[in-house]
Amino acid sequence: MILKVKAVTFDDFNTLRYPLGEEEDIIYPILKALERQGLSVNDEEFLKQYLRVDRLYRKKLEETLRESLLDDIVMNALVACGHKRKTVEEIAKEAVDYGIATRKAKWFPDAKRTLITLREKGYKLGLISNTHWRILESLRKEFEKLLDVITLSYEHGYAKPHPSIFVATLKKLGTNANDCLHAGDDPIADIQGAKSVGMKTAFIKRRDIKTDADIEIKRLTELIRLL
Repeated sequence: MILKVKAVTFDDFNTLRYPLGEEEDIIYPILKALERQGLSVNDEEFLKQYLRVDRLYRKKLEETLRESLLDDIVMNALVACGHKRKTVEEIAKEAVDYGIATRKAKWFPDAKRTLITLREKGYKLGLISNTHWRILESLRKEFEKLLDVITLSYEHGYAKPHPSIFVATLKKLGTNANDCLHAGDDPIADIQGAKSVGMKTAFIKRRDIKTDADIEIKRLTELIRLL
């Protein structure tokens, strides 16, 4: 099946990249960083407040698809522990930076080659990623070398499958929905979300799940011959 499109958008994790190793929850390196910066933190109370705020965030995300930033969750936990927002704002940001830097990820072997080849063939390329973690500038620059448009849920305000995150990306690409293919590994966030606005879809079959995607592929390089 050959799909005629002018642009292709991609999910990030488990589509273009994958996490390395089993790592402790990100809040623990963040807590260590807060303490290293001299902030007086009761570990037990902070973790209690963080888990409370995080539950509220996840409930809101599930109900409304409204996205929040990890920085805000950490900050709200610190405020609940008695700290003044203005005095710990920069400390919290630096601690989150440290926590994010401990998370390691690797590109799938065929990901960059696929992006480079599609771009050489004249396709506009975009990223649509659900994340409430800020991406580090080094990663943003890497993305910008390979992709024309980067849409992150924490910057947009809504997460996939909310239609607005797809519509906003299409607008930035200057492309109609039926002229764009979205590739991802999540049957709801990626496939249903993209279909809801009229985009064509490619399911990256890394798990044994059935979807109503236009095409299903096992490797990203398959896109090169299907487009």
